[in-house]
This record gives sequence, C-alpha cells and structure tokens, in this order.
Amino acid sequence: MSMLKICGQELELDLFDADTMEVYEKSMDKVVKRAEETKKHTELSNADGIREMCGIVKDFFDEVFGGGTAEKLFKGKNNLAICMDAFGIVSSEAGKMKGQVNAITNKYNMNRAQRRQEGKKNKHGKNGAVVTPIGNASGRDNS
Repeated sequence: MSMLKICGQELELDLFDADTMEVYEKSMDKVVKRAEETKKHTELSNADGIREMCGIVKDFFDEVFGGGTAEKLFKGKNNLAICMDAFGIVSSEAGKMKGQVNAITNKYNMNRAQRRQEGKKNKHGKNGAVVTPIGNASGRDNS
C-alpha cells in the first residue's frame, strides 16, 4: 500500500488488494480508449481538447479513489499540466507496485527448470541424503 501526495491531498493506493487492482486496471483501459477517441476528434479546439483530457483524468481519479476525489484535487479547474502530473504520479507508483507484486509471486513460484533441479536433488531421499550401510555386504563386521 502506498500513500500518494497529489495536489496537496493524500491518497491511498493499494494494488496488492485484488479488488483495487481490478478497478485500477479497468480505469486505465478506459483512459487509453477515451484518449484514443479524443485524438480522432480533430475538429476540437485546443481548449476543448484540454477539457476532454482533463475530464478523462478526473473520471479516472473518481473511479479509482472514490467519487469527489477529482474535485478535491483539481477544484474544478481544467489545467492539463496539473491533471497529467497527477495522473503520472499514480501511473508511476502503480508500475512500482506491479513490479513488487511480480517479485512476490515469482519468489514463491519456481519455474519448471527449478522444480526439475529440486526433484533431482531429492531423488535419493529427503533433501538428497543417501543412506549407506555400515560394514560389508554380508552384514558382518570385519574389524
């Protein structure tokens, strides 16, 4: 879990939680799709394009962090630099957290080659220990 400071507000992002990760991923997909659609609207003025992009970012914040978050952060303004910086902070932190998730899962999931190697080590008994008899083959002690 991470605490992010964005536009003077602290937001909690816990992508180790499956439900939060699901909301985040769906919201990111929406951002990508809507941004691609906005690029197709070449008839938009620059100001309208900025409003559209800020709206996409604001919707993302409300979906991921709860309704009203965008208003708290951006106070009704449509400043592209501020919106994109805020979005960048979340995206960057999410990238770090996804890396941590992968590291955790990889730590406990051996790949096939590792499992085969472990199997070879344990072939002769637990932890590779080999039991050897004391004395000769006849069972008599020749000492």
